[in-house]
Amino acid sequence: GEVTAKAKELARGNYDIDFNGNYYYSEVTELSDALNHARIEISKADQMQKELIANVSHDFKTPLTMIKAYASMIQEISGDDPDKRKKHTQVIIDESDRLAMLVNDLLDLSRMQSGIVGFECAVFNLSEDVYSVAKRFDYLVETQGYQIEIDVEEDMYTLANRERVAQVLYNLIGNAVNYTGEDKKIFVRLKRRQEGLRFEVQDTGKGISAEEIPTIWERYYRSSETHKRPVRGSGLGLSIVKNILEKHNFDFGVFSEVGKGSVFYVTFP
Repeated sequence: GEVTAKAKELARGNYDIDFNGNYYYSEVTELSDALNHARIEISKADQMQKELIANVSHDFKTPLTMIKAYASMIQEISGDDPDKRKKHTQVIIDESDRLAMLVNDLLDLSRMQSGIVGFECAVFNLSEDVYSVAKRFDYLVETQGYQIEIDVEEDMYTLANRERVAQVLYNLIGNAVNYTGEDKKIFVRLKRRQEGLRFEVQDTGKGISAEEIPTIWERYYRSSETHKRPVRGSGLGLSIVKNILEKHNFDFGVFSEVGKGSVFYVTFP
């Protein structure tokens, strides 16, 4: 019937069809609602995947062009001038690092999404790890005037994959550093709550609008924006956070108000 024909269209990748109609049976109506919901979600995922491929392709092209251009310059112009040569080779090294970071994060993400990565869990001291990850940003405190206020209850243990959790902590703190306000303040907290161990990172940045909040975990942030920021990243940081935390079944999210900054949180068992 009509629903079947539309379902076949959906399978062919036509996301413009609409399953609403005057169906006689309540079950068919329920089915059409479910298919409509599926159509919207699949269409969104499909669009995001296309955008991701387009953006990543763009971000591969730029460093590759730079690497080739600077290698040619060394060959033709600066090879015998040690100062110029040093500057030009540094650009090649930096751009190669950027490419490597993007490739690693893409591989990481695709391995996690396809379930190739196993998540062996163990009990470990989360308080210690929050401290040690936050300390990795000390160079910004010392050289660029950032203030990272750490408020952590001692000796709080959790059961999780320690390496992946460190990645989550690093990405969330790095994200806060990149988006915080002119005062350069970041607050890192770990507290015992009724529902579990609550980790929070707060920034004083421009905040996220309500309609943007669901998409920030999916979106790929272009590196044209990122290299003005103090913490370099591939732009896939929050997608990686989301994948790790979903694999653990941990509750996480963000509270934000435009003009008032954001608080990203994770509840650990």
